[in-house]
Amino acid sequence: MKSATIEVHDNSASTYDNMSVLIEYHGHEVLFGLAYEYLSPGDAVLDIGIGTGLSSYMFSKAGLRVYGIDGSEKMLDICREKGFAAELRLCDLEAESWPYEDGRFENAIACGIFHFFKELDVFFKETSRVVKKNGTFSFTVMVSEDGLLQYTDAGSGVIIYYHNDFQVIELLNKYGFSVLKRVTFFVYKTSDKKEKSLFRGYLTKKV
Repeated sequence: MKSATIEVHDNSASTYDNMSVLIEYHGHEVLFGLAYEYLSPGDAVLDIGIGTGLSSYMFSKAGLRVYGIDGSEKMLDICREKGFAAELRLCDLEAESWPYEDGRFENAIACGIFHFFKELDVFFKETSRVVKKNGTFSFTVMVSEDGLLQYTDAGSGVIIYYHNDFQVIELLNKYGFSVLKRVTFFVYKTSDKKEKSLFRGYLTKKV
């Protein structure tokens, strides 16, 4: 049985890219900018929750080989049509073991997905396993200026989770990553641009 989050992403797959333009979403560009100086053409990048491919398209343009995993088949179909990914796999992102061998990738990214999950331990554990030593892991989390833990999105009914610096740093330390850079930015919630969400982008290195 599909989760509510997967159902929402299946239903929005065909309009996702256009909506990202309407709300002026630039999280994928933030992550690419953070990581750029550490990227090398020919290297492999794993896009965790690749969706329609917005988050890794620029990595492909920079000469990296893109591999993507996602829980939404319809999102993967849209990404597949774009033709830039070396491989796409349908995968339960919360599974204890992703379908890749240890040290497979020089880089990993997770853009705009962590706020759909309360617990992030498996993401950091598996990323640490599949990324090579000195490889990069870039990701975004939604943060609350008011110390909130979560809220329910009025439009979809999906629970959205905040992750603060303490939680993130604890996971990075636990799974062998060090912070290279981080930046805070906002995203409009809807196309009317009346409300904003605060995000933080991290660039980290596997040590």
